[in-house]
Amino acid sequence: MSQKNESMNRRRFLSTTGKVVAGAALSSCPYAAGVAAAVQTQHQEDIDRYDFILPRVQFAGQRFKGRGSGPDVWNVRPGGDANLLTEFSSVVRCKVKPVKGTNNWQPNYAEPGQLNAVVTLDKLKELTKYPFLFMTEENGFEFSQNQKHNLREYVLRGGFLLMDDCVVGSGGDFFYQSAYKLLEELFGRGAVRRIPLEHEVFHNVYDLGDTGLPSLQHRNPMNVRGLPYMHGQNHGARGVSVGDRLAVFLSSTDIHCGWCDSLGFEFGRENYEKAIQMGINIIMYALSH
Repeated sequence: MSQKNESMNRRRFLSTTGKVVAGAALSSCPYAAGVAAAVQTQHQEDIDRYDFILPRVQFAGQRFKGRGSGPDVWNVRPGGDANLLTEFSSVVRCKVKPVKGTNNWQPNYAEPGQLNAVVTLDKLKELTKYPFLFMTEENGFEFSQNQKHNLREYVLRGGFLLMDDCVVGSGGDFFYQSAYKLLEELFGRGAVRRIPLEHEVFHNVYDLGDTGLPSLQHRNPMNVRGLPYMHGQNHGARGVSVGDRLAVFLSSTDIHCGWCDSLGFEFGRENYEKAIQMGINIIMYALSH
């Protein structure tokens, strides 16, 4: 594991000038736009104290296309983030900022200030403070031209984005389809490609090369109404590369819900472990490239 830590310590930071610079520590900058000085001070203390912070992207979903309770459910299930970070820190032996007040599937939506950090795509300067971003939801979505520009610049400047479709019940893969369309628009037709099983992201910490992206399916194939009960819809791991660097990981299989299920109630303990392992592999890849 020491070699993996050395790789993490060599990960590249983002700079607000648009250049990728070399870094020697695992630290992330705070999302500070529009907050009071006291909050900024607390965020700075977080940077000094923790090695890794997992920011969520806040965005507006389209209520009519999904099954969610509202148009903006980007902050669903913070317990998944909490479990991943706990498992990540135990494996990599680094300090992560914990997500507190969660218990696997609860609460349904994160309380204000509960997540590690929150960003929007409105200001590029704020995005480029983070080397890693996480985005999940069950509904379709659309971004403004400014948000599209900022996301493209973020990725080209060295940022990494994990996008995971949160399919619920027998709903459709609305988030995945919106993400695929967006990425093809931003990076060109054919830019979203299947990530081959031999890719490093499936082997760097845990060897997932036999199956690749874990597929999260409910253990009970029928819901209470006797209809097929479906979570992730497996299109295979997809991604966008910048040169030889995988810069966007697009999952259709609901691995975030897998992170919520440490007791194995929904998917089984083995599937929880596979989802966590995939998450750790993704973070390690992002921080070492």
